[in-house]
Amino acid sequence: MAITQTWTAADALWAIAVNAIDDANNSQSVLVTLLRNSFLKNGEPSTVFMRFGQPAVSQDWYKSVTWPRLNPMKTTLSQAMIAHEGNTPDPHDNTITTIVAEPVQLGDWTMITDLLNMETLLPIIAAQWEEMGNNAWRIIDEYIQSVLEADASIGEILAGTAATRDALTAADTMDFDLVLKAITFLSAQGQTGEKFKIVMHPNTFRDFCASSSTNTWLNKLIYEDYKWIKDGYVTSMENFDIYISANVKAFTITPSGWTAFTAYPTYAFRSGAYGVSSLDTLEMIYKPYGSAGTSDPLNQRATIWWKCAYGCAVLNPFFIVRMLSRASTNYEWQVAL
Repeated sequence: MAITQTWTAADALWAIAVNAIDDANNSQSVLVTLLRNSFLKNGEPSTVFMRFGQPAVSQDWYKSVTWPRLNPMKTTLSQAMIAHEGNTPDPHDNTITTIVAEPVQLGDWTMITDLLNMETLLPIIAAQWEEMGNNAWRIIDEYIQSVLEADASIGEILAGTAATRDALTAADTMDFDLVLKAITFLSAQGQTGEKFKIVMHPNTFRDFCASSSTNTWLNKLIYEDYKWIKDGYVTSMENFDIYISANVKAFTITPSGWTAFTAYPTYAFRSGAYGVSSLDTLEMIYKPYGSAGTSDPLNQRATIWWKCAYGCAVLNPFFIVRMLSRASTNYEWQVAL
């Protein structure tokens, strides 16, 4: 039976088991290739922040990641005026800055026992790879957000009339006015034909839809398009696209002398705001039963792993705005079933 890379991971695992293909016949390399494809295919739609970052121009494996940043030119009209024929205006140099970041090492693994292998059948193991893909992309999205949060040069707009994060009240939720403030700031950073990106948590998006400042026709547009949601995209308004993602990492804020509360960031950005590395360093590792030697004398345990070196850096802090608000509902990701 031929095994090709167009098969699903479940098909490949089943074929390996039925035909008793061993490591000498390259079952391990075939398995790793197929599971890597499944890992990428099923994980990629679950990311938002990784998808919108500017790709790096080079990566020295685990050592460094590099992006170029071309600073905007602000030549005035008077400086560009040619006084008379043959007159040459003074040149205005532009600066290209090289942004370098050190990648972090990320990875995860899970164990497959011989008992699990026999009792749950192979499709369950393939499904575990899909889940690992989703989990990996969420981890990468959270890492990117940690870089954005740590950069003090990124502007932040608070909901309502709050002057500080601690001052956010339960009534300070997401609305259309808050988004317009962010979009206005981004629009002022130079004319562009692109549509800006807005990334919201589902709890924040609910408040945005229910807001009185989000007028009737906008609500109609949102709810009509909501049923077509794909890869996080919800709808487009004015000059921006809205995406929702449960990967948006909420903050726990504890004001002095007051009860802690949850606040949700919403990011608005234009192209070139931050850079991300590629997944060229992604490795998929399969350790077969008994590979641990004397630590697994009865060939009872196999493991599957992923790891990569991933880098992120803010390229232009004026191309990104973080909005911070409370939420009227705080639905959380339920891990335990």
